[in-house]
Amino acid sequence: MQRTRKLAATAVAALAGVVLIQPAASAGPVGSGWTEHSPAWNVQIQSKGVITSYPSSTNSATGPGGSYARAGGVQTFKLFNNGSNRVEVRVQDNYRTGQRQFEGEVKVTAGTDDESAMQIFGNDGDGATTLMIRSYAKNGGTLRGGGKDLISGIYGKWVHVNVTHNATASGGSYSIYINGKLVHTANGPAGDHYFKYGVYGTLQNSGAEHQWRNVHFYRK
Repeated sequence: MQRTRKLAATAVAALAGVVLIQPAASAGPVGSGWTEHSPAWNVQIQSKGVITSYPSSTNSATGPGGSYARAGGVQTFKLFNNGSNRVEVRVQDNYRTGQRQFEGEVKVTAGTDDESAMQIFGNDGDGATTLMIRSYAKNGGTLRGGGKDLISGIYGKWVHVNVTHNATASGGSYSIYINGKLVHTANGPAGDHYFKYGVYGTLQNSGAEHQWRNVHFYRK
């Protein structure tokens, strides 16, 4: 969710006419030359291949097996049965070329296993994904992306995530930063790209939950 950055420990942000108390500000973009921007977005809850979209002014929504809630500057995405496999924010900023950066803090609830937390959509080869960062139950909760484990022992903890993407007509590259540290860089495919974040995947356990806060978007 896009908000005005504040340096104080707490801040008030106005979004769609609703005043939210924002948690402590995150660290900002990695690298130089980035400009923050505020793309439109909506919430998607999917069931049996059908996606229901809700506007960004939505504070709560429930589908057949998942729910979305926003309060106190925190967005909570839940799956509670196999009636749904997707509760996500879809960022309305499509691009094939150029540089984009996603920033946010994610917290994974214990028991969540094999669920996407953040995605760079778009791949001309298969029409889907350039990158998925997924949460797994192993080692006290693990974030995995680009074919490698990124950080473990994360259940119940806020983890700061930055993802940069340099998209070109022939492909490009992306980099993942965890808590300000570069942990993975790889080449990526060409495609029609955009960011998504939330919780997405076939439910493995009795429930799955990701929370996001301090989400920002940058470009150059």
